[in-house]
Amino acid sequence: MAEAPDAEPYEYDPYADNPELRECVNALSARDAILEPGIAKTFEQFLDLGGKEKEGAHILAESYVGLPHVLNVMIEWLHVAGYRKREIQAMVEDHLKHLITQHFDPKKADLIFTEEGSVPSWLEEMIQFPTWRELFYQLAEQYPDCLMLKFTIKLVSDAGFQSEITSASTAQHQPEVFSSLVKSALLQITTGRVTDAHEHLQDFKTLVCHSQHTYFYSHSVLQSLSGTSQLTHFRRWLGQEIHREALLRKHEVTNMGLHLTSVGSHSRLFESLSSMLSRSALNPADISILYKHYTEDDPPPPVQFLQTPHLLELLVQAFFKPGSAINKDHKEKYLHILAYASSVYDNEDGERCVDELEDTKKALETAHMICSKATVSHTELQVEVPTLFQCIKYPIVSLGVLRWVEHTLSDLTFFEEAAESSPLFLVLLDEIAAYHKLQHPFILDLLKRLIEGSYPMLEVHVQMELKRHLVGHLVQLLSCGHVLEVVNYMHRCMKTENLDHSLIRHFISEVLSIIQPPYSAEFGSVFLPLVQNQDIAGPLMNAEATDLVSQFIAECPRKVRRKKKSKPG
Repeated sequence: MAEAPDAEPYEYDPYADNPELRECVNALSARDAILEPGIAKTFEQFLDLGGKEKEGAHILAESYVGLPHVLNVMIEWLHVAGYRKREIQAMVEDHLKHLITQHFDPKKADLIFTEEGSVPSWLEEMIQFPTWRELFYQLAEQYPDCLMLKFTIKLVSDAGFQSEITSASTAQHQPEVFSSLVKSALLQITTGRVTDAHEHLQDFKTLVCHSQHTYFYSHSVLQSLSGTSQLTHFRRWLGQEIHREALLRKHEVTNMGLHLTSVGSHSRLFESLSSMLSRSALNPADISILYKHYTEDDPPPPVQFLQTPHLLELLVQAFFKPGSAINKDHKEKYLHILAYASSVYDNEDGERCVDELEDTKKALETAHMICSKATVSHTELQVEVPTLFQCIKYPIVSLGVLRWVEHTLSDLTFFEEAAESSPLFLVLLDEIAAYHKLQHPFILDLLKRLIEGSYPMLEVHVQMELKRHLVGHLVQLLSCGHVLEVVNYMHRCMKTENLDHSLIRHFISEVLSIIQPPYSAEFGSVFLPLVQNQDIAGPLMNAEATDLVSQFIAECPRKVRRKKKSKPG
């Protein structure tokens, strides 16, 4: 007869009849429980429920492992093994951040405040260190509804670190924090360095365009600003920038943006503008309504209703994009609206100034007639270039011609089929750059795409000659005042090695031939690395140091040269 299997031994649990006491014992028995922040209250609760003081102390002693001390010993071992203090600290912090992120419980975190009854001292201490602030930002992104994290983010903002909170999703649930971020971002745009302006603007747009709610709130803040006419122009420009960004992010803000311009008080205008802008397409019926209001109303509606970048871009594309066609019966209306929006303004006395309206219409029509031809031969373009030069003096015409050149040169077959015309198109870019500083970023973007483009239909030496020619126009753009942006681009090309060294060398040679000292520290800091690269600028130098490269290095501000020399490598 088979023997019965051994029964598992029975263990007596003295706390089985008291679940609350059992829970306290479990908390006291947890590893290193004595190091937990709320263990004193747990011990008091254990005593109140009938637990014995000596027994509780014994449980705490038995559960003590001393992991922090073990960690300190391991850190000492790593130091003896040759690791640097910073490396060890980074290693430990990264591991702790990983553990906290992996095991973080927002419900337990919220209990911290209810148990402590006040802000824990360790929390105020943690936010003084960048590593732990970064951890809180990450957790706030992951757990946006956690009250403890919301409060921590507010603590961080109040402590003066609001510029670090770059994520709108972290701050948008707290108006005070988000308002602080908007204020900080605006100050960076208005008081920061010129070289960082584009980056600050992009950070601001990313912040305020996180959602429709943040867009509306931020746009409303801008609308509430008052002051000089210069501030008014800045406010409108910044509002247009964030509106464009919101559209790029696919937010439904068209009607919202129109209401913020007060166009809602003109119902028919609002409906027409909303119809075209929401569909990104013009139509004769809505253009006719705009035309009627701005030619027959007395007084006509405010001109800023038409000065929406989206609407202006649609009109410019209609006139200057190759292949686009405007109904002949409505062409005059399209022309009038575009000219009115780009040339009419209200002076400081509130009077409507229309002095340049007719001349702008005439220039637009003339440029449109030249650019709308299905094909423009080299000879025809040579004849028309002087006329285009005159028309380009008007900003809206320059933008239209720029778009026409952009669409034309972006066709990969253009340089194969009409290569002889390309210098004339690029000369138009030079002329636009000479007259209109605001078009410089668009010209730079186009030249960058062309320089980095691939032209498989052309032989290698022809491609190089074309790109060398394009680099020459990049230098021309620099000479028109777009200095740091152009040099920064070449600096990036050197670092990423996405441009042949001979082209960068040609750029250096051309720039050195047109500049002279004194040089600003900002210019020197981005141009000096180019000329100090021996692989690139070495062939331009001679043993006597009489070359332009050596002269530039000698004339470069001393603090820039010292800074470069002090860098390792």
